[in-house]
Amino acid sequence: MAKTQNWLGKPDAQFHGAKCEISSNVPRAELAAKQPGDLWKVLIFVLACLFAPQLIEGSVSATSQTPLDARSVSVVIDDRSPGLEVFAANELCRYLGKLFNIQVKPTTVVPSSATFVFLVGNPATNSTLREATKGEGFPKLGDQGIAFRRIRLKRLPAVVIGGGSPEATLWAVYELVRRWGVRYLLHGDILPGNQRFYLPGSDFVIEPKLQIRQWRVINDFAMGPASWGMADYRPVIDQLAKLKFNRLLIVLPPFSPYQDYQVDGIKRSSAAIFFGYHFPITDQMVGRQLFGSGKEFWNPDLPPDASYRQFEAAGERLVHSLIAYGHQRGMQSILALTPTQFPVEFAPLLPTGIKVPILGATVISPGPKTEIDDANLAKLAGAVIQSAVNTYPEADGIDVGVPEFREWTDEYQRAWKALDAHHNIERDHSLESIVNAARHRSGYPGGSERALNEVKGDIASLYFYDRLFSGFKVLQGTKRPKIIVCYEGLAEELFPILGRILPPGSEALHEIDYTPSRIVHRQGVLKGVSKGKIPSVLIYTLNDDNIGPVPQLTTDSLSTLTRLLVRDGWSGFSTRYWNIGDQDTNVAYLSRASWDTDATPTGVTKDQLEAVCGQGCVVPMLNALQEVQRVTIDLEWNGLGFAFPVPGMMMRNWKPRPFPIAYTRAHLGYERALEEVRQAQKAVGGRGKSNYLDYWEGRLEFATGYLAAANDVNHAARAEAAGDQGETLLQAREAIDTSRAAIAAFARVARDQSDRGAIAMLDEYVCRPLEAKAKSLQNGARR
Repeated sequence: MAKTQNWLGKPDAQFHGAKCEISSNVPRAELAAKQPGDLWKVLIFVLACLFAPQLIEGSVSATSQTPLDARSVSVVIDDRSPGLEVFAANELCRYLGKLFNIQVKPTTVVPSSATFVFLVGNPATNSTLREATKGEGFPKLGDQGIAFRRIRLKRLPAVVIGGGSPEATLWAVYELVRRWGVRYLLHGDILPGNQRFYLPGSDFVIEPKLQIRQWRVINDFAMGPASWGMADYRPVIDQLAKLKFNRLLIVLPPFSPYQDYQVDGIKRSSAAIFFGYHFPITDQMVGRQLFGSGKEFWNPDLPPDASYRQFEAAGERLVHSLIAYGHQRGMQSILALTPTQFPVEFAPLLPTGIKVPILGATVISPGPKTEIDDANLAKLAGAVIQSAVNTYPEADGIDVGVPEFREWTDEYQRAWKALDAHHNIERDHSLESIVNAARHRSGYPGGSERALNEVKGDIASLYFYDRLFSGFKVLQGTKRPKIIVCYEGLAEELFPILGRILPPGSEALHEIDYTPSRIVHRQGVLKGVSKGKIPSVLIYTLNDDNIGPVPQLTTDSLSTLTRLLVRDGWSGFSTRYWNIGDQDTNVAYLSRASWDTDATPTGVTKDQLEAVCGQGCVVPMLNALQEVQRVTIDLEWNGLGFAFPVPGMMMRNWKPRPFPIAYTRAHLGYERALEEVRQAQKAVGGRGKSNYLDYWEGRLEFATGYLAAANDVNHAARAEAAGDQGETLLQAREAIDTSRAAIAAFARVARDQSDRGAIAMLDEYVCRPLEAKAKSLQNGARR
């Protein structure tokens, strides 16, 4: 049982265990009603706050006989407060009501009935706060700094809760609420049990260790946020604001329906989501109850059967809404583009270009022989950039990336010479040394050949972008000529020269490798950033599509990387993920560690688990999550491509070879994790049964079942190779039954659009191919 201190600093056992209720955006559970108190006891409390603050050790608490109520508490803003500060004050009032049953609304003056005052904002935005802090002063804060300070407002006890900017004031309120015991999950809040009003044990002034805390949206796969409409985004963005994330990276793939443009009379006329893949909804599919009356799984904000114009217009509305809602929650928005890839209708303008398959979609990209100063390529790329800026002038920045697999490689020497003539880069870094470093890059998927292609292609891209932005001034004449430009995905060997080449005010977003443990293995690369010149952000993979929809956790690897980013002068991180249901511990850790270098994965996870389902679940759940982390790291090194969510994801196991030992280890690891979750269920006696623990139980049942089905498929392939038709059909049917049971376990606990997308994808790429194979085998046996 957690304890608070009463206002005299004595132990107080009124803070009971947390309610194991995962709320939606607005928690529903009302707390115990306040009890009436005598006036003289209220006065004692006020006098104690005024004249005996040194007695307050852990927190300031009203006694149960003297609760504060709506007449005695005032939340004060200014009639000119920015909208975010007004929202912050309303959020403070909402949580006062939920936690302490203090029902109050923000005011611009201190009511005469007030005995305690919250001043929200800073001296520049709140005149009452400015006047109150003249003597004691308001803490000096950066634009992201937050502060909580006890003061006296004339004769009243008061609290200043604010920040160096309106968004920081919102974070300050959420930090206070966190210290009141609320825990923020991606699907809602966890509220503490009944408690009396108190204040945190000490004042705080905090500045972030990492300035950029970015969350990726839209993207591409059906099991990720590409399937989300605004009804799906809003509650998650609300939670991200509480976790102090401050940016959205809005990924707009070149084939997606989010921007329209034309070049030399050729108009854009095609678009797709989910890489062009489709996921039919049928009566026989597992999880049918999750999908309503639709015929196909789709983004609910985009029309499924529409013309290109209607499709693109709906896409624009979605992105405008995302940007606006992010701003309402204090989050910038950056548009991620790939300006050197285009829909196929533009192929006539780039005769040296090549058609590049991006899974189920196809785009046009510069080929090995495309000249770096090709005029039509510049026109096309300029159109991509200008249309994004002009369509979404309210966006805070653009991110220009390079293709994942580089094809534009033959022009790198010409590009290097041109860059050197302009930026004098050869003086400190020779082309030969950079190419040689790429040739010796170790432990990288694709090996040295891929690393060499990346360096060569990215030198060409660097020259191309330098010419586009600095030479052609592609942003000049747009609605945002000075918009932030971030360069994404450039090869690590080029990090040291970026400070010389990229224009002032630029940023860089780096991937380094697909998964966190692989980056940790080559952590020396992190020292190569241009410190202080170009703000550098590292992509943090929370779960990797190469491993697929099975549970993944990377908290310990992210902890190592976060410490290194702070040490080596990086500016922040940007998440990469698909399903979010498994990610509460990852996100909670990142939220804390971005501000507190003493935060540890174990400490943050223990705190979260105890809040979610009580002390009894902590040890077994820590064991379970640790098992999932071990499996994740093993698959990051030995299982990339294991369940990549594309056609053939299960049938790739139909090969007459030994089942990979890494898959067997993963199966055993997930089984151990599942047993620990079941022990946690027993320990809490049903508390949390319908939310956090049940979700993990269903996800791990899915993981063990999926791997068992993959093993069945492998056995079937070997039986087929041995000519045993009966055993082949038996194993195929076993794989069908096992996979359907696994997906049903996932469907039982599905709670968001990513989960539904994963289940629709599993039906399409696992169940239907297996059923078709079994039918073919059966027909063959009859013949």
